[in-house]
Amino acid sequence: MSNRNIFLNVCLVTLIFLASLIAIYIFSMSLFILKNKDAKYYLFGNDKIPSIYKVNGKRNLYFYRSTEKDNNEVKIFKYKDVEDVKSDLSNYINELKDTYNYVYTTELDLNNYNDTFELSANSVDDGKIIIINISYTEDRYVIKITKGKGNLNFYDN
Repeated sequence: MSNRNIFLNVCLVTLIFLASLIAIYIFSMSLFILKNKDAKYYLFGNDKIPSIYKVNGKRNLYFYRSTEKDNNEVKIFKYKDVEDVKSDLSNYINELKDTYNYVYTTELDLNNYNDTFELSANSVDDGKIIIINISYTEDRYVIKITKGKGNLNFYDN
């Protein structure tokens, strides 16, 4: 067998291996998205954060990522083709504030599309905080949830 044939065989095996890895990744992410489309909570250890599905019903979740960076757990949920972003987010914010004790940590104006805002609450784990960052446009929104070191302290003046 010539060196050229050996090289071509190695390239072919490598391409098949890489294609298999990509297929496995896409398949596993698809299964995760299908499994979690109807999840009532976003789970972070002992913390249960209500999901968009729990508050507003089924929405088109098209992207999910979970990572850990600098000892912070981060989950990103992207939704698209939303009929009424303002209504969805208003309902979601009210649920977070009224039932789960979240507070605004940035300004909010739902009339201003292409914007971002944050809500936060103390985690059930001591010394940890949950930060929910939501960016939105006219027909989609991204919910980025971070659990990391910190806490919310409120002082009476």
